Amino acid sequence: MKYHLVTLGCAKNTVDSMRLEAALRGGRHLAVDAPEQADLLLVNTCGFIDAAKDESIGVVRELDANRRPGQQIVVVGCLTQIAEDEVRRAVPGIDATFGAEQWDAIAASVGAASETYDIPISTLPVLGQPSAYLKISDGCDRPCTFCIIPTIKGRMHSGPARNLIAEARMYAAAGAKELVLVAQDSTAYGEDEGDRDGLAVLLEELSEAVPEVPWIRLMYAYPGKVTPRLAESMATLPNVVPYLDMPLQHGSDSVLRRMKRPTLAKARRSIEIMRAAVPDVVLRTTFIVGFPGETEAEFRQLLRFMEEQEFDRVGAFTYSPQPGTPAAEMPGQVAEAVKQERYGRVMELAQQISLASNRSMTGREVDVLIESREPATSASGDPVSVGRTYRDAPEVDGMAFVKGVHAMGSIVRARVDGALPYDLLCSPVDAPVRA
Repeated sequence: MKYHLVTLGCAKNTVDSMRLEAALRGGRHLAVDAPEQADLLLVNTCGFIDAAKDESIGVVRELDANRRPGQQIVVVGCLTQIAEDEVRRAVPGIDATFGAEQWDAIAASVGAASETYDIPISTLPVLGQPSAYLKISDGCDRPCTFCIIPTIKGRMHSGPARNLIAEARMYAAAGAKELVLVAQDSTAYGEDEGDRDGLAVLLEELSEAVPEVPWIRLMYAYPGKVTPRLAESMATLPNVVPYLDMPLQHGSDSVLRRMKRPTLAKARRSIEIMRAAVPDVVLRTTFIVGFPGETEAEFRQLLRFMEEQEFDRVGAFTYSPQPGTPAAEMPGQVAEAVKQERYGRVMELAQQISLASNRSMTGREVDVLIESREPATSASGDPVSVGRTYRDAPEVDGMAFVKGVHAMGSIVRARVDGALPYDLLCSPVDAPVRA
């Protein structure tokens, strides 16, 4: 069977889709690039916030409206885990639904291929980019009042280190130049086995196992769980980049209490530990604006916290009530217009801080991982290759534009000539290029 898979949502869903595809390839089914070429249309959905739900249902509706007779549509993942009936009401023509992490069951329902396609039975994934995501755990034990993930994914469970190392070696053999470690809470890795420093140990084992992968990046740390051992590992391991994504969610202790998130004191302590150990560390965080009961005074506390800490990278969301979570039933739901106005103020401040951070890089030499298959064209008509420095994570942060034509997956030594709010403008320097 020829299948076309659409993946929505976060990087963790990207990992799940790769596992689904591995199961389908094991049944000798063939991936195709266009929906009209497929016998089976698969959508791996996201159900984290309302906007993600709407996008997932919209994609399924579009595929359903344009499918030809005989094509099947199967909807899987987080949204169908918590709202299967809602999805089926929205698109009655769906052929089947599966919840989260049922990849082998999905492949079994499709069965073995009835035709023989030229698909090598191999453990090597096909990477469409030089970065690969390594999901180190799933589920979550944190009590955040706004989050539906524990309902979708269940209790936190760490992936066995031997399996993760084998997966990392597989990606390295496939040519990955960056491994991005993801989880609902990466710093919880090993806690289910009683290991407080499980993440640090895993980083050390991965760094040794795949020295040929120049960048290992850590996402989704939990404030208060950044240990001195973790900071030391990030500071000393040669291929762990000095970058940490630590979603803090707000800058007001009263809002954080309603969210059941760690206090600002714990957040500040984690930041201090990391900056003391890794002076060049780039810190990324995420904030939610318009949480139930958020006052103008609490919102201004968030802005002051951003100014105090000068986070290099900031993402923000407007609060979206999720049925079944405590926050959805809280009094003081904030008007949508107020949420949007506050979101604009957060992002305006974040842009100013990001621009200052990028300008501080002017004149410095950096490694740029090239991601573009074909060069773009600058305003002057010259070719420009698109990539990222260690300061930017794939898909969520900025880009580095390097003059000239450079191969996708190569790492180019470049000088920063100029800065934009989110991006860097660079020229290659006379240094060896790592292919």
